[in-house]
This record gives sequence, structure tokens and C-alpha cells, in this order.
Amino acid sequence: MSLRVESVCLGPFETNAYLLTAEGSPDCALVDAPKGAAGHLLDEIRSRGLRLAQLLLTHGHWDHMCDAAAIREATGCQVLAHRDDQLMIEEIERVRARYQAMIPWLSDADFRGCKVDRWLADGDSVEVLGRRLEARHVPGHCPGSLLFHSPADRLAFVGDAIFQGSVGRTDLPGGDWGALLGSIRSRIYTLPPDTHLLPGHGEPTSVGEEMRSNPYAKPA
Repeated sequence: MSLRVESVCLGPFETNAYLLTAEGSPDCALVDAPKGAAGHLLDEIRSRGLRLAQLLLTHGHWDHMCDAAAIREATGCQVLAHRDDQLMIEEIERVRARYQAMIPWLSDADFRGCKVDRWLADGDSVEVLGRRLEARHVPGHCPGSLLFHSPADRLAFVGDAIFQGSVGRTDLPGGDWGALLGSIRSRIYTLPPDTHLLPGHGEPTSVGEEMRSNPYAKPA
């Protein structure tokens, strides 16, 4: 079955969510859950008669998991993430003041912790729509950042580790520039050069393109 990836940009930080479907499958999967995903994407999933089987979280920052609890409650989907971001995902209420200081119109209802069903470690595999996705731990932007690589489809969902011509910020709590650069070089640049990179913000890129032109993360 060929994998179809649809992206939608949602929430105040223009965060990308990715809906994964495959021809002939009644299931679908979702990568990240920005504010607005529960309404926008669940309506779309229902209209197609699909069942959301999995929600993969690239990391625990609020703009990537805001609607995770609502989506899990509505669908019963399995939620997967890295344990190093457990507090931010399951107990997001404890850090909401930081976000509300930046965006005062966010209400307490925008900060609901989501129970994670499976904690992933570096090298773990996830079966999604009949294909194997490899989880790679890419800390630096966030302690529990993950990328999800599909060798069969030559693509990887990279969260906020790397962008087209840029990299994730490291000035937030838990950020570490040295760790991020190491993650990019050892966990992203070691993917095949023709691997499409689908980031948490902005446009897609590729491993080869970033190795050639990214001014912040040059190969070692």
C-alpha cells in the first residue's frame, strides 16, 4: 500500500500536523496534534470513514501536543512519544504559565495533559499502516525529540530538530545546542540523502539539501 501524507498548518505557532493514510486501509495515523487538530482533522477523518489508530508526537512542546488529549479521548488512538518529555506531555498544566506569558489569550483549557500509551526509545520500531517507522532520538531542541523514518517511503518526520535552511531553537528549557548539532549530524545526516524531511514548521526539504546548504548545521 502506498503511503499518502497530507499536511495541515494549525495553531498560533503555525505548526504542521501530518495525516497518514494508505489506499485500502481503514486506519490512519497522525503526527503531532497542534491546537485546532481535534476539530479540523477529526472531522476530516470521520468524513472519510477512517479510524485513527496512532498519534505520534515528535516532542512535548505545547504547540505539538495541545490537542493530543482531546484526540485520544475522541478516538481511543494509541499515543506514542519519548519519555524524556513526559512532564510536558502528561503534566503540561505545570508549565502552562510560560506559554500564557507569550500568548495571553490562551486559556487553561488549552493545557490538558495527555496519557502516553507507549514510550519510544532510540531505535524502536512502530508499525504504521503496514510499514515500519524507525524512531530516532534527536535531542537538542527538546530533550525528548523524536524523528520517525520510513525507509520504504524515503521520508522522515523530524519535528523541530531541523527545518528548510534552519534548525530548532535551543533557548527554551531543556534546549542544548551541542546536543542538537550532534543529533542532526548523527541521526539525520546519516539517513539516505534523498530522504524527504517533513518538519514541524515550514516547508519540506531533504537530507541532501540540508547537508549542502544549511548554514547552522554543516556536516562534521
